[in-house]
Amino acid sequence: MMNNVADNDEPKGLPPAAGDRGIWPTDPQVPYVPPGDIPAPPPATQDSAEWREFQEFQRFKEFQRGELPAARKRPLWLRILLGKWVRRLVFLLILFIGAIWAYQHYFGNPDDDLPASQTGGGKTDRTVLFASTPKEAVRALYDNIAQNIPGDACSRFETEAVAQEFANAFNAPDCPIAVERLNAQVGKANDYAEPYFPPRMDLLPNASGLVVVSSCEMEVRDGPRLGKLTVKKIPNARGEQWTISDYSKEACTAVQPTG
Repeated sequence: MMNNVADNDEPKGLPPAAGDRGIWPTDPQVPYVPPGDIPAPPPATQDSAEWREFQEFQRFKEFQRGELPAARKRPLWLRILLGKWVRRLVFLLILFIGAIWAYQHYFGNPDDDLPASQTGGGKTDRTVLFASTPKEAVRALYDNIAQNIPGDACSRFETEAVAQEFANAFNAPDCPIAVERLNAQVGKANDYAEPYFPPRMDLLPNASGLVVVSSCEMEVRDGPRLGKLTVKKIPNARGEQWTISDYSKEACTAVQPTG
């Protein structure tokens, strides 16, 4: 009987005997932990080195199990653009464009120094559009003088030398001044700008491809006759374009109509 009393009076603050009876805490505020349930440590923060190592370990385990997602395949057009042959073509194209630019920049266009009659008036100071027929080439010169446009008038000549011959015939130092002096002698500008070419005049090219137009055969009103003009077709020009390739002074005996 005394043994039973001793068993019932066992101190309550002492831990129980070892076995499957669990862990009895000495602190009454700590909850009772059943046997076999040992709590895991609190998880590490995502910014900590332990968390990053844990993620790397997880990816390694997934890789070993073949659970990693398949890499996303690039679209066909992107694979073509990033291909080595496309890159080579782009590189060659850039080199080609750079070579053209360097050639134009350092050597220029050989046509830049040619007279307007050979370049079609495209890239020189003579940028006036040339006449489409021999008659219109001569008529345009009279019209430019009637309107007092020296730049256009002098651009009708093939070269500066021909323009200077024209100026010398009228005792002028250069072609523009000759045009201004001739304009001062014009009466009605509209009449002078429209000289008449009689049907008897031969305006067809000769064996050399030249057309010689004599002002003595023309009917020029209210202004001076300009002399004998030789007109030729501009080679390699777009369409029919004619320029005054030669000039000579002439004295006309016919009476010039006025009014």
